Amino acid sequence: MTKVMDWLTANKLALNISKTKYMLITNKHVSTESFVVNVNRNRIERTLTYRYLGVIVDEKLTWKEHCKQLCNTISKYVGVMYKVKHYVNNQALYMLYHSLINSRVQYGIIAWGKAASCHLQPISVVSNRAMRCLNTDKLLTNKVTTIHKMQKIIQLKDIYNLEVSKFMYKYTTSLLPATFNNYFKLITDVHSNNTRQIKTRQFALPKARSNPGAKMIKYSAIEIWSKIPPKTKNKTCLALFLAEYKNMCYSATGTIYYVFIYCVHKASGLI
Repeated sequence: MTKVMDWLTANKLALNISKTKYMLITNKHVSTESFVVNVNRNRIERTLTYRYLGVIVDEKLTWKEHCKQLCNTISKYVGVMYKVKHYVNNQALYMLYHSLINSRVQYGIIAWGKAASCHLQPISVVSNRAMRCLNTDKLLTNKVTTIHKMQKIIQLKDIYNLEVSKFMYKYTTSLLPATFNNYFKLITDVHSNNTRQIKTRQFALPKARSNPGAKMIKYSAIEIWSKIPPKTKNKTCLALFLAEYKNMCYSATGTIYYVFIYCVHKASGLI
């Protein structure tokens, strides 16, 4: 803190103590009650969570509070969709879903998308309620996975994989800021042995010392990128890459199921 205060003084800046907080980020179970931060004999308030650019960060990096607040927010908008569904067409509902729900789920998911399943599951449940609201023709199907494919909307886990894949595509095509230069290491830079890994992965997979470390994008991004076919990776622009990746998320099973149910209902006179 002495260096921070010296820098502020040298640049003729003042620190607002009343608006300043600090957080201890650690995954270890250690006692931090005696840890105190003072600036000019003024004690800085400690906080367990902090909202930064719309994402709530907690001291254990569990993303529990962010997932909880996100779930509460989109749950309110799902209620709005159900109230207006009788007065608007399906296209308007589709626009409401993307503007009010999907945009919030997609925001910052690279950071919190690998949270524990107990934190992500409520978000998936609320999103599935919104998908059933989009299904105006319940005679066809009420299965959530099929509705996703009919509406061409990817699920929560696929949204995370899509954003991470977008990050990797930008990295391989030098579209990211210079801060991320050399963020990943090529396998050929680590060793030149002709192994199975060198045939399936372009980048070397770092060693994760803990479960939180294995959830970092530096680790998970390589896992996701290695499963993408070379044909998709080699797309000439980002828009084509995203379109191809989304098509990969839509399984042919959903289309066949949809056509089958439609034919059954039509044959029985329900349509």
